[in-house]
Amino acid sequence: MGRFFLLLILVAGFLTGATTTAGAQEAATGKEASSTDPMAAFRTDKGLISLTKVVPELTPVSDYTGDLWRRATLFGDPGGWRSRLYGHGVTIDAQLTQVYQGVASGGSASGSGHAQYNGLFEANVTLDTAKAGLWSGGLIILTEQSSFGHPLKNQAGDLSPVNATALWPEAYEDSSVLMEYFLIQALPFNTVALVGRLDPSNYLDLNSFSDTSDNQFLNVSMNSNPLFSRFLTYSTYALLFMTKVTEDFTFAYGAWTPNSQPGHYRGNWTDYGAAVYPMFKYKAYNHPGMIQAIAAFTSKNAVDVGNPNFVPGVITGNVPTKSNNWVVELSGEQYFWEPMGASVPQAEGGRKEDFHVPTKDFAQDRPGLGIFYRFSFTPEDRSAYDIYLSGGVGGRGVIPSRPFDRFGVGSYWLKESSDFSNQPVISQLLQDEVGVEAFYNFAITPWMQLSADVQWIGPAIRSSDDAVVLGTRLNTRF
Repeated sequence: MGRFFLLLILVAGFLTGATTTAGAQEAATGKEASSTDPMAAFRTDKGLISLTKVVPELTPVSDYTGDLWRRATLFGDPGGWRSRLYGHGVTIDAQLTQVYQGVASGGSASGSGHAQYNGLFEANVTLDTAKAGLWSGGLIILTEQSSFGHPLKNQAGDLSPVNATALWPEAYEDSSVLMEYFLIQALPFNTVALVGRLDPSNYLDLNSFSDTSDNQFLNVSMNSNPLFSRFLTYSTYALLFMTKVTEDFTFAYGAWTPNSQPGHYRGNWTDYGAAVYPMFKYKAYNHPGMIQAIAAFTSKNAVDVGNPNFVPGVITGNVPTKSNNWVVELSGEQYFWEPMGASVPQAEGGRKEDFHVPTKDFAQDRPGLGIFYRFSFTPEDRSAYDIYLSGGVGGRGVIPSRPFDRFGVGSYWLKESSDFSNQPVISQLLQDEVGVEAFYNFAITPWMQLSADVQWIGPAIRSSDDAVVLGTRLNTRF
C-alpha cells in the first residue's frame, strides 16, 4: 500500500525537462551530453537517465545497509546482494502488517468483547529500465498481496471499516493476488505517465498525515474517502498522467476501468472512470501546506436511492439504477511546526539525517506537526451516503529522540442521503455515522513499528450501540 504521487511530482519537475534538453542535445550532436549536462549524475554508464537515481525513494527501499537498529529492513544487505541488485535496477522488498483488534464495548448485539486477528503480506519488485540498459526514465512495478486471519467486519455496527488492512487484496477474504503490474515513464513537458494494472488509492486523496493503514490510522474513513469506492477498485487497469505546470502547481488526470476486480486479470472493460486532480503547494508562516481538488466521473450505473421502487427492488432483486455518477473532493494539509534540523541542511547547523530513512513511506511523511482535512460530495439520489467529512492533527518526530514515531488524532462524518433516508423502513434502520480515532506508531526500529489504536464509533446501524474499538498493529519490513 505504497504512496507515489508526491515523489512523482519531484520526477515530473526535475527529470523530464532535463531529459528533453539532454535528449535534444544528443540527437543534434549524435553524442552523449557533455560533463556540463545537468543530468550527468543521474545517467548510467550507457548514458540512460535513471528514475531511481533522481528520486531513490520511488522504490520501497533505496538503501539496505546499516546496523540492525538503524537500517530500513530486517534482513539488511547480506553479502551485499541487495545493493548489487539495486545497482542493476532491481529491488525485491516485502512487508507484513498484523492487526489485533476488538470491540471493547457497544457495537452490534454480538460486538462487545469480540476480538479478531488478521495479517496482510505485501511483496514488491521494481525494475529501473535505465539501470537495466533498456531505456531512459522508466520504472516497472509489481505488487503481490496476501491476506490471512479473521479481521473485525461489522461487529462495531459500523459502515466505515474499522480495519482498512482487511480490504486488500480482496475484502475480508484469505487470498493472494498480483495487484499491480505497471510502468512509470517520464515524458516531455514535465509529465510522468503510469500505465497498466495499479491501485488508484496510491495516487488519489493523498495526505502526509492520514493515507496509509500500514502505519497511520486504521479506519478507512480516516485514511481516505470511502465515497470513492463506487468509482474504483484497489486493482484496476488505468492510464494516469501527472504534469508539473509550475513549481507549486501539479495537474493530474487519467482514466481507469471501474469494474475490474482484484484477481480478475482480464479486467472488466464495460465502463470507464475518469478524474482530474489539481494540487497546489504553498507556505503559510514559512511552513509547508497543500490543497488539492478531485473531480471523478464513472459511466457505470449507480443505485437510484431516490426511486420510489427502491425498497421493493431490493426485496425482488431488481434494484433501480441511474446512469453515470460523479464525486468531488477538496482536501489538504498544513504544517505548523517542524522539529529543529528536519528541514535544515547539516551545513547550516541542522541534522537532517536524524530524520531520514531510505524508504518511500518515511520520505513522504515529512517530520513535523500539522492538520489535515477532507470534504467530499456526491449526488444524493444515487448514493446512500452523499457527504463525507474528516480531519484532525498528525505528526512525526514530535518527541525529542523519537524521530520515526508517528501519531494522529481525528474524526469523520458520513451523512446519510436525504433521498435514501426518506425511503420507507430505511430511516428506521440507518442513520449518519461519526467516528473518532487516535493512534500512536512507535518505531522500535525503522523496519519494525508497533501501533496502539483506539476508535469511538457512533454507528450507522441504529440497532447498534456506540462502540469503543481497541487495536494494536505491527508492521515489519523485511
